[in-house]
Amino acid sequence: MTDEDLRALRHEQGNIRAAYGLWGTDELTAGCRAGARVPGFGGDPGTLDDIARNLTEVRRITALAGEVVGDLRDRGVAAGWAGDTQVEAAEAVEALFSAVHGLLDTLGDLPARVDAYRMMIERWGNTDLAATEDLNDVAAHAARMTALNRLPDPSDYDAGLMAVLHERAMRSINDRVTGHHAITEAGRDLASHLRDRAAQARARRMAGSPLSALDEVVLTEAGSDWRSADPGVLTPSQAERAAAALDRLEAADRRAMIDLLRSAVSPEQRAHLMKALAAGYPVEEVAEFNGLIAGHGDDGPWLAARLGPFDMDSGPGPAAGPGWSQEQLPTCVAASTVAARAAVDPIYALQLTTGGRPGDPAYDSPAAFRERWRAEQLRIYDDGRDLVQKIAGTDGMTSGQSAAIADEQIGTRTGVVYANADMDSADGRAGMLPRIEAAVDDGHPVPVTTRSDGTAHQLMIIGHQGGELQIYNPWGYTYWVSEDAFTDGDISNGDPGLPRTPTSVRLPDGVG
Repeated sequence: MTDEDLRALRHEQGNIRAAYGLWGTDELTAGCRAGARVPGFGGDPGTLDDIARNLTEVRRITALAGEVVGDLRDRGVAAGWAGDTQVEAAEAVEALFSAVHGLLDTLGDLPARVDAYRMMIERWGNTDLAATEDLNDVAAHAARMTALNRLPDPSDYDAGLMAVLHERAMRSINDRVTGHHAITEAGRDLASHLRDRAAQARARRMAGSPLSALDEVVLTEAGSDWRSADPGVLTPSQAERAAAALDRLEAADRRAMIDLLRSAVSPEQRAHLMKALAAGYPVEEVAEFNGLIAGHGDDGPWLAARLGPFDMDSGPGPAAGPGWSQEQLPTCVAASTVAARAAVDPIYALQLTTGGRPGDPAYDSPAAFRERWRAEQLRIYDDGRDLVQKIAGTDGMTSGQSAAIADEQIGTRTGVVYANADMDSADGRAGMLPRIEAAVDDGHPVPVTTRSDGTAHQLMIIGHQGGELQIYNPWGYTYWVSEDAFTDGDISNGDPGLPRTPTSVRLPDGVG
């Protein structure tokens, strides 16, 4: 079933509604035949039932695993070891506990949702089949009252029968329209829910690295909280790139990188090292980076405040409060891009927040950060604009320029190329949502342009959970909006000064 099918049914609904009386026999015949020809919505209830049962069994097995790991955790199994082994055992048990409960949360109500969709397919499938048969029957009777030249045949016309046929046709076409609409909406809702759950599951795995499976679990769970479905330090795409980068290293560099990971005092520190590797830095630069953060490797708030531009509630730090704000500069495109790069590139983030000298108050301070932040915005803003804009003195950047600096600043560290995509209607925004959500679920920030009252602004879509999108406004804060608000064309979140209607996004290639 497609949207075109539903539009076709609604079109014939209008034709049938207007086909009555002596002069409507041919129109009623044509409308019923066309309405009956529209395909059904398919779907196999038996297969859906099998899927729901299998999901229920997976959830049961996962719950048993959770009980085992939870028992180990509660009994303090790591106490059986000493020194570094004890620490590693504790980290492993905690990571496994988080991973198993994250999977349980991911499975959640999936069996019930799939089963509910099965019941809708059964209910509306039977109704749709009966309605299709009735439309064909009405068409056959109406055709007998129509002459060969498509005019009514007075000798066979029966006004009472025509009234009955018209009523039957309207009831049947209405049933088909209602059923197709209901299944379309239910299918979209289930597909969106499945995408959400798939993103949660994918955020909790790393594969293809030369590390052990347990090490991979500890890394992917670093900084995560299964209660809030937070994917932690490494996004799915970063985990994949880090694993591939580690696997490609020459033997000496790989040993050096693994030694760095072993020297780290927390899973979060290790994850940030892997994130730097994912951003394309050689092992020598990752080692220098490690030297700068090692003294705070077990201080989660310190790491978040200096390496997480969108973790704005992480606590005191050089960029605390309104630090990541463009202030009064016309640099929304540049500012949101700089912040997005800092989110995927921890070495760049540390340079911005501390000047590469953490702990030195002359560099690691709010005032020093604001200076660097302002200078970096203006550098990218000036480099990204053309001569005509500069001579004319016009402010801002185009969508094409936004895509170019996203490629240069973000894409070079994440391995993607950005392309602009316009959205000129609610349908356009609804159609773009799955691609946007797939990109941010994978860990790719998505620049979005909003417009209203002749004013444009660039925001950055940085997260997705359930039916909501997380957005960074370069005025210095993040917030959440519903998918419906995005589709309806108002993501201002009640701020009258914020241009509200999303009109274009820059999407990474190969995502969604």
